Amino acid sequence: MTEFPLELGARLDVARLRAEAERVRPKAITLVHNETSTGSTYPAAEVGRITRDVGALFLLDTVSALAGIDVRTDEWGVDLNMTGSQKCLGAPLGMAVVAVSDRAWAAMERRRTKSTSYAYDLQRWRESWIPTTRGGQVKPGTPRRQPISIPTHLTGAMRVAAQLILDEGLEHRFRRHEVAATALRHGLHAMDLEMFPDAAIVSNTVSCVRTPKGIEPAAVVSHMRDRYGILIGTGLAELRTLTLRIGTMAMTASPQYVLPTLSALELTLRDLGAKCEPGAGVAAAQTVFADSP
Repeated sequence: MTEFPLELGARLDVARLRAEAERVRPKAITLVHNETSTGSTYPAAEVGRITRDVGALFLLDTVSALAGIDVRTDEWGVDLNMTGSQKCLGAPLGMAVVAVSDRAWAAMERRRTKSTSYAYDLQRWRESWIPTTRGGQVKPGTPRRQPISIPTHLTGAMRVAAQLILDEGLEHRFRRHEVAATALRHGLHAMDLEMFPDAAIVSNTVSCVRTPKGIEPAAVVSHMRDRYGILIGTGLAELRTLTLRIGTMAMTASPQYVLPTLSALELTLRDLGAKCEPGAGVAAAQTVFADSP
């Protein structure tokens, strides 16, 4: 495996990635489309073009992107699009959703060492559960069999979540996430808080923001939760003591969540000794919501 490292929150150097891919000629290229630890969205379409040009499989993690950011699985040449139920899809935690291309199925069939897992072997699902009309091997009229027990309560919840998304319409849903994230960023800027990632790659589903000097992120999180009843998160790993993370996903990508969050954050920072103008963050966010159709 060849790692292609990036500085945290930095843009992806697409030309350098292309040169490295042409040098290594990998069997597969993996990318996290929307990286939650830094609140960054990377150019999956461009990486997909590079992947096709070098004849590799494209494995894309869309856990915090799908249904909140426009994802073009076929158009970008994604061979395995992997996501979870709990983020922008708005369903309960506990389910993985995977889209598989014909090239990926063929690669699995060529494996010299076969999988020994029942739950994670996609070939077992293809053989016993997925109908031929959807790329599987179960012929019409043939009973389907589950390789493992399926959590029916979660599949029922996913069906409802998917219907809510379709009823809303994807174009509207993507725009709603964009507006909510823009409003949040304007509010944070009005509070003199700095976004962590490069401005060109800020995410519309999770914002990573630096805390003021002398303010511990963990103290902000616990104070907001205990005093004002709103929960956000700290950064991860080396960013845990530097940043906060605020999600705008599914139902939280709305004024009903963004405005109270900014208000509680502002009050918390003031309680912890930071200086900020009362109401500045909420007012800036309200302007964005008011001006957006």
